[in-house]
Amino acid sequence: MEGLTVRRGGSNHPVLPHTVILPKFSNMKFLLPLFLIATQPLAALTIKIDYTYDTGNFFSTPERKAAIEGVAKFFGDLIQDNLLRIDAADFPSASWTANLTHPATGGTQTIANLVVAENTMIVYVGSRILSGSTLGVGGPGGLSASGFQPWFDRLRGRGSVGATLPESMKTDHSPWGGSITFDADSTWNFSQTQNLPGFNFVSVALHEMGHVLGIGTADSWQNRISGTTFTGPAALRSKGFAPAVQSPSGGHFSGTLTSPAFGSFGMAHGNVRPVLMLPSSTDDNVNLDVASDLDLAGLIDTGWQIRPPLVLTASSLKPTNVAFTWKSSSFLDYRVERSTNLQSFPGGSSTIAGTGLVQSWTDPAPPVLRAFYQLRTTTPATLAAVGPAPAIRASGRFMTDSAAPRFVTGCYDAVHEK
Repeated sequence: MEGLTVRRGGSNHPVLPHTVILPKFSNMKFLLPLFLIATQPLAALTIKIDYTYDTGNFFSTPERKAAIEGVAKFFGDLIQDNLLRIDAADFPSASWTANLTHPATGGTQTIANLVVAENTMIVYVGSRILSGSTLGVGGPGGLSASGFQPWFDRLRGRGSVGATLPESMKTDHSPWGGSITFDADSTWNFSQTQNLPGFNFVSVALHEMGHVLGIGTADSWQNRISGTTFTGPAALRSKGFAPAVQSPSGGHFSGTLTSPAFGSFGMAHGNVRPVLMLPSSTDDNVNLDVASDLDLAGLIDTGWQIRPPLVLTASSLKPTNVAFTWKSSSFLDYRVERSTNLQSFPGGSSTIAGTGLVQSWTDPAPPVLRAFYQLRTTTPATLAAVGPAPAIRASGRFMTDSAAPRFVTGCYDAVHEK
């Protein structure tokens, strides 16, 4: 057996579905070449970018579409929630209207009986001239509906009980989608890896997609705020303290918060930078601003199941020296397990708390003949989300329901001027 493979399990298991097995051959007089098979987990969530309301043709080139769709794929690859389908035809006497902020006009756009596929969100994008130094505006969509309670639970929760609770008790966020508007009067850099002249589109798009996903906009985010601090357990573990949030709205993290970057869009994993979800751009003229460990922890505290791809690298594979490295996340624990028969893994490391940096482990006593190494990730017990008991909901009364679209104001760039 040669190479590296990834096995995936069920996403509801307390052990995260990323297991890497690496065989080690030490009964040879020479070191066999190591072949890595890049087997990535399939994305559980599809964030579908819709250009219907891009009436100003902001996304008029393949490069521009690739940039926004790259941002959607980045988050989709990380999120492993199962979102149920939204279709009024599946429920008796049901109807609904999706409400969103029209990207080109700023007014409310309605879509009657929008069908949203399973494990899919729809994000409408476009542009208009935004006031002041604002570069983008984004947030989840709203709705109005009529029918019975199970239909309303589908619209609001999509299978998640925590998203159907009263606003002050919500622990999850499962929207049908939303909208993002970009400033039509700015000069943009659409590169996905290079910090070139102009405002970095990828950085702004990542930030605004964070608002669509609930940072600063979801009830489950707001319910974690106490005064001017964010008390989510994943964020607390990531920083070691409750990070500050913008006052009075709580729409962003605040202050001079830094965190290891999650390697993406040309940024090295673990490079400590200001967090993405601050209200102002922190463009350093070198790197693109990308999501950090703290930003991803904020999504976990909002209710999303974040499952970073796991890549194990053999830094040494010799008969007497076996060592590995991997890109860690501060909201996960890791354990390198060792087996000689692939039936059980009794050996290996102790639990290693993720730091957001590239971590390593060296086997102090490799077996003489053959060994298989497995890297397993688990969610720390301190992050186990136990939400309040679901409210008792009657299903026999025909009713109406509504929610307005949401967005955060004041997303701007403090380094450049338009």
